Amino acid sequence: MRYLYYRIYKGLKRVKTNDTPGLNAMYLLMALQIGNVLSLLCVFNHYFWSFKFNKQQTLIGAIILFVVLFIPNYYLIYRKRDEITKRYQNETKPEKTRRIIFLLLYIVITITVFFILGGTIVQKQY
Repeated sequence: MRYLYYRIYKGLKRVKTNDTPGLNAMYLLMALQIGNVLSLLCVFNHYFWSFKFNKQQTLIGAIILFVVLFIPNYYLIYRKRDEITKRYQNETKPEKTRRIIFLLLYIVITITVFFILGGTIVQKQY
């Protein structure tokens, strides 16, 4: 996750109108993490729990999920962004290529699974 944060952060620092690239990078990282958590919850709910959630429960769950992910990301990634940048700035070309390929796979798989589950399992329930 730190390397993914580093890549997002480095990309957002190049945007001239972006005043808070560190915070925005953390939010983008959290969006992927939330997609992973929701995909897992969707599968567990479909096969094991079969709960129906109303709007209020969904909103409270979303707020709890955001807080649960925000706190560790803030302390373990955002506050240590300078250390993370120093750690990865001297990577070799083969390391960078290999890591970027894995990151792109992670992002594509995360988004694909999220939308496939949303289009199949969730749509059938509601």
